[in-house]
Amino acid sequence: MRHTLLLCSIAILATACSSNRFTMVTTTEDNPWVETSAYDDTAEGTEADIVVNLDVVGQTVQGFGTCFSELSHRALSKLSKDDYNAVMTELFTPGDEGANFTICRMPIGSSDFALKYYSFNDTPGDLAMEHFSIDNDKETLIPLIKDALARNPELKVWGSPWSPPYWMKVNQNYASRPMNGRMMPPPGAPRPQGQRPLAGGPGPQAGTPPIPATTAAEPSFRASFAPSSKKRLELDNLVKDNGLDMEHMMREGQDSFIQDDLYFEAYALYFKKYVQAYREQGIDIFMVMPQNEFNSAQNFPSCTWTAQGITNFLHHLVPAMDEEGVEVYFGTMERANRALVDTVLTDPQIGKKIKGVAFQWAGKDALPLIHESYPELTMVMSEQQCFNGANSWNDFISAWDLLKFNMDNGVSIYDYWNLALFDGEVSTWGWQQNSLISVDYETGAFKYNYEFYEMKHISRYVRPGAVYLGTAGSMEEAMAFRNPDGSIVVLAAEKTGEARNLTITAGKRTIKVNIPANSVSTIVF
Repeated sequence: MRHTLLLCSIAILATACSSNRFTMVTTTEDNPWVETSAYDDTAEGTEADIVVNLDVVGQTVQGFGTCFSELSHRALSKLSKDDYNAVMTELFTPGDEGANFTICRMPIGSSDFALKYYSFNDTPGDLAMEHFSIDNDKETLIPLIKDALARNPELKVWGSPWSPPYWMKVNQNYASRPMNGRMMPPPGAPRPQGQRPLAGGPGPQAGTPPIPATTAAEPSFRASFAPSSKKRLELDNLVKDNGLDMEHMMREGQDSFIQDDLYFEAYALYFKKYVQAYREQGIDIFMVMPQNEFNSAQNFPSCTWTAQGITNFLHHLVPAMDEEGVEVYFGTMERANRALVDTVLTDPQIGKKIKGVAFQWAGKDALPLIHESYPELTMVMSEQQCFNGANSWNDFISAWDLLKFNMDNGVSIYDYWNLALFDGEVSTWGWQQNSLISVDYETGAFKYNYEFYEMKHISRYVRPGAVYLGTAGSMEEAMAFRNPDGSIVVLAAEKTGEARNLTITAGKRTIKVNIPANSVSTIVF
């Protein structure tokens, strides 16, 4: 009898010990990415709990990632060979150490974080795409993407344009609004280079190509401090005049793309050649979207569309992508207006062929209703909020809020925007933004910013194929996932300024952890 009781006691003790095994990593403002696997029952802190409901299953996660851009390539090119390899390994190599990025975005042609205005065909009137070329990308984006694929051959890449070739647009310019709200020139004055007179209908226009920005390998720069004491780095390829005046400004609710079937067919062919050309480089594009932020008239590469106008184009794009085995998603949405999505998804010809919907951070408020109405579609966060270049702790907390909102509302693919920038860098069109990594322009030293850790908190541990799980309890700032191997991943944020002694229950498993004040933690058990 004594022997039996002893065995039972050992079994109970073993069960209790094994049920409290966990791995945890925590980020605070002063100490990012601190790993622990111990619980201190004497630690001061408010008692709290999270109950993971294993039966409330949401979306299946496809992955997390960032965007490949020309300015990111330029910043990373400043690193030493060893540092560059370390950064790329950290970002893309699968395993238990790095960020494990698995799905990344790229611009199709020039973006606001490119070195200049360009497309894959800047020959006016070339509807047959005889002059199509990705030679520009062979110097910047393609080497960067290939280096990522060398570390993770399973990395998935998708693309969207910021602007079509300028000659396909009504105003014959890559931009949609002037720099600094410049008024139109007086009668008889010559037009700035890069702008063409409007035509009465579709067709190639006469004129000179847009002004290319300086693309020197080592451009000069001006470093200064903004009034907020934020470092500001202006390189000499900064565009100060995009050639537009107010007369030729495009606005939200207008179709900037020439609405003609010949142009729709040519643009669909442009996408098709992009997919084929990248495939020849060993880069498989699994999905495209027709337009980045189709409501936004920007002073950098951009193109406004109406919902009906973009639907008209999708009638041509979807069949072209079907021929290449490439999925088409709708996006990117930057307005909280679900009617813009409904116009496309209820179209009898192509609505059922759209596989997903992407939301830029400013369009997130349309996400809950769209996900509820179209649960079969993949929901995408196309870019996390870019902020203003401070890379601050407050930005980190706001980024957590956005991440949680998206995962709570059905997002399966979550992408960050700027992979890397020079510290304090202002974009080619004058916009200062945050990035995962900052590189010192003069020394080549680099640092991981807070939002890198925000992404790593989820991308390292929540694997493709994981499912979102419901949670309850007094710790409301939490979300949970079950990986394909059965492990449970819980993310929790403490934002009240009080440490927490947290009890987490998932089915028959219960663990206890200590959460520091003002922190984000990931717990795996």
